[in-house]
Amino acid sequence: MRTLLFSLLTVTALLGTGQSQAQQTPAAVTDSAAAPIVPLATGAATDVIVRTNGDELPARVLRITPQLVRYLPLPPATDSLGRATAADTLQLAAADVFMVRFANGTREVLRATSAPAPGTSLVGLSTAQRTALGRQDSRKYYKPDKGVFWGTFGATVATFYGGPIVGGAIALTPPKRYNLDAPQPDLLNDPAYYDGYRRQAQSRKLGKAAAGLGLGAGTLVVLTSVLFVILLSSTTHF
Repeated sequence: MRTLLFSLLTVTALLGTGQSQAQQTPAAVTDSAAAPIVPLATGAATDVIVRTNGDELPARVLRITPQLVRYLPLPPATDSLGRATAADTLQLAAADVFMVRFANGTREVLRATSAPAPGTSLVGLSTAQRTALGRQDSRKYYKPDKGVFWGTFGATVATFYGGPIVGGAIALTPPKRYNLDAPQPDLLNDPAYYDGYRRQAQSRKLGKAAAGLGLGAGTLVVLTSVLFVILLSSTTHF
């Protein structure tokens, strides 16, 4: 009797396990059927064109010239059946493009050639010529503040090591635009002229600081020598 009862319990357990597995099978089929719905990567490389107004345009860049950026739009156009069609090559003016981020992680920043400021004597000059004129005018008209020289001189005489620190801090600070004393303030609106003028002005500041450091060091040596002679004379008299 016990053997019969044990056999019935075993059969019941096996039947319950079979039903449980049969109920789980449709769920597995449903999951596998849903998997193809996930969009797959196409593998197409995507570049990004960043325009000067901040807009980002996904594309495949074909060519960059000083005047134009040629590209294919992304995603590609499709027909009524959803099939990709041949896309027309589009182009943007290089002046309207700030940067191109390529799919491989590299970047190329486009800088349009600056035009001379209108209504000035710079019209007709190249970028290099406008920069050179800015340097020339800076040597002629820019006068560094007297504090550049005397500040470095005083710091050198006072502590010696303070001279290079103070002088370096002053010289490495770019001069303010309102202190440049250009012969025509409107000329500073031209990027090339302004760059040449400002760089030369900072070089002159550096020269003044170096002169203050040199004179301060020389003065400190003289003062030290005089004090040494005085002390030596006093010791000799005793």
